[in-house]
Amino acid sequence: MPVCPSCNYKEDYNFCRMCGTQVRHTFANQEDQPFYPLKDRIITDDNEPKHQAILSHTHDLVCAITEDGIYEYASPSYAKTLGVYPDELIGQHVLINAYPEDKHIISTTLANMSKTKDASTFEYRKFHVNGTIVLLECKGAPIITSTGEIEGFVFVSRDVTEKRQAEKKIRNSEKLSVIGHLAASIAHEVRNPLTTIKGFVQLFSETQQPKKTMIYRDLIQHELSQIEHIITEFMSLAKQEYVYTDNLVITDLLDEVLKQFEPVTGVKNIRIFRHYPKEHPLLVSGQKTQLTQVFIHIIQNAIDSMESGGKLAVSIEKSARETLCIVIKDNGCGIDSKRIPHIGEPFYTTKERGIGLGLTICNKIINEHNGFFHVSSEKNDGTSITITLPMKTTELYVVEA
Repeated sequence: MPVCPSCNYKEDYNFCRMCGTQVRHTFANQEDQPFYPLKDRIITDDNEPKHQAILSHTHDLVCAITEDGIYEYASPSYAKTLGVYPDELIGQHVLINAYPEDKHIISTTLANMSKTKDASTFEYRKFHVNGTIVLLECKGAPIITSTGEIEGFVFVSRDVTEKRQAEKKIRNSEKLSVIGHLAASIAHEVRNPLTTIKGFVQLFSETQQPKKTMIYRDLIQHELSQIEHIITEFMSLAKQEYVYTDNLVITDLLDEVLKQFEPVTGVKNIRIFRHYPKEHPLLVSGQKTQLTQVFIHIIQNAIDSMESGGKLAVSIEKSARETLCIVIKDNGCGIDSKRIPHIGEPFYTTKERGIGLGLTICNKIINEHNGFFHVSSEKNDGTSITITLPMKTTELYVVEA
């Protein structure tokens, strides 16, 4: 029986089951080569229970697939991570339940591994049976026969959804902190001379002036008000994180905001649709004023994008990760896909008179509420904004009589 060159483990498989080193055998005749089903490269014999125990208790997803991408083995961890039992995957293609945009990543990786016969590391997304998206970091390697032919692939995938979200949140917090300090400095330097200018303009307006001069005066006052508005937004970025929270019924908060827009939606022929879960109350922990500001700004943007009327849908979805997803979707002019990555960045705007701080402030508020902000859009096909917030338990929620 051949011996593994790395650990001296006696091995008659094509790779060492002890350390993973490739073990290439040479046989005088092709018929002399022992045949082992592909799944036997992963699962072990009854006399090797320790290997089976490792696969049974690992949280990583371990699978073996044929060269055509058909599952031949899936570890028990699939049930916990993706909600699907391993037996249900056997005979299915590896692209089953894969996120549509990531299918080409998986297919391309398999093709490259078949061509190069090298291992590969990549990330892809799959759907949990409950509809949530799970981000997986995968390491795969081809299973090579003694004749150098590829018989299939082995993959080990790990759920990195929460890890990536945490990393993104840290980067976002650091960026917003720097922006906040810069905004506070600029706002302070501008506000002082602005106060003086406004005082003299006000004094000037109290005296009798020709009509043409009064027009100029009104124009100056309008522009000064615009500068004040910009400074106010700068100061919003510079504010410290909120220190107190309330238990907020998210459906009530959204209804209050939508009611403010009823006059303008009526004039612009925009219909509002609400899609709320039957469960009540749905609670989040946060500061009402700040979250109201977020929803007002996003809904205002949605209305502005529908110049000739349209539909505004506000829906709430519960996630298996104890979060609430508030989705605000319109069928307006949409946003070019190249611009989406920049949405929420300071001073980036798609509006002619915008200054690009509105969604940056929304991003900051949501970040301080331990939430996430996501934009998806297609040009001339509307925009969908998803706000994900931690859900508050209803056990301590009491409705006063």
